[in-house]
Amino acid sequence: MQADAAGTLKAIAGLGYRYIESGLRPPLDAAAKAAGLREASAYAPTYLVTGNRQAWVGSGELVPEDYRWTNAVDEAKARGLEYLVIVYLMKAERGGIDVYRDLAAKLAKAGEACRKAGLGLAYHAHAFEYEAIGGVRPIDVLLGETPRDLLSLELDTFWASIAGVDPVKMVETHAGRVPLVHLKDKARGTPVQYDEGKVPHEAFKEVGAGEIDYRRFFAAAEKAGVKYYYVEQDYTVGSTPLDSLRVSRQAVAAAIART
Repeated sequence: MQADAAGTLKAIAGLGYRYIESGLRPPLDAAAKAAGLREASAYAPTYLVTGNRQAWVGSGELVPEDYRWTNAVDEAKARGLEYLVIVYLMKAERGGIDVYRDLAAKLAKAGEACRKAGLGLAYHAHAFEYEAIGGVRPIDVLLGETPRDLLSLELDTFWASIAGVDPVKMVETHAGRVPLVHLKDKARGTPVQYDEGKVPHEAFKEVGAGEIDYRRFFAAAEKAGVKYYYVEQDYTVGSTPLDSLRVSRQAVAAAIART
């Protein structure tokens, strides 16, 4: 993507995709539009909400020190986005359950700024948010202690599944609050794992090539009001990213047709 963003986006559009999700920086909206794609959402630097800029040093995700959440909101609005996404928490930004209660308050404040600008704010959950801390799951704190109109969930089917959570139950439980979904499959027999750094690359599969029941998932997701589905596969073992996107696109179309 970095070597040839325009060419890659055109290839993605050629596979039948219509929407992409990227980061705010570097902006891909012009190249996406030229390829016939639309950006409906983009992820913003997490530390603009958590306040822990140091945790992201060396990540390649840093923006100028005077760049604030209000700047991200203004940029998203100018680009015609519908949602800003908090896509990941570095390990230095995690902690006990009180850390997530504090984060929920910060997300509500960030979501209010988005709402005033006509945008939505979504939180992308990985696996660690589903691991209970003292009997309480961080994901339940984040969603339970923020107003529905200020924070949505971007569900990742793989990360929910590898945490031992049924993605179908997540969209059903939070119907109307899951506008965005990341799609990929999980290799059959993969054990529960909450630490994303310990997940073997071979566990990541194209949609339809693993054990997630996507026919059942899409039936539930459509009823729950999901608006945008993004195929997003962290690792493509034995295949190229574009080949994996092709396989997943065909599987998604087939699964939806059977619902």
